[in-house]
Amino acid sequence: MTNNIAISDARANLPDLVTKINKNLDRAVITVNGQPKAVIVSVDELESLEETAEVLSSMPGIKKEIEESRKQIKKGQFTPLSKLK
Repeated sequence: MTNNIAISDARANLPDLVTKINKNLDRAVITVNGQPKAVIVSVDELESLEETAEVLSSMPGIKKEIEESRKQIKKGQFTPLSKLK
């Protein structure tokens, strides 16, 4: 879950915020004057995102394939999981 939090609140509650993010794999968007400026994520979440990015970057054409898949899903051109069993 992603929560917006003002930088002043983040500063005042940083230990609790870090504990919550680490425990629940949450994200906190830090805002300055109401504008998002940074995100705090757990180390596990960051590592997962980095691994996913690395895998995707090593697959030529994957972005085009994902975009095509999304178009097919919107058109209803897919097989439901229940029919694959």
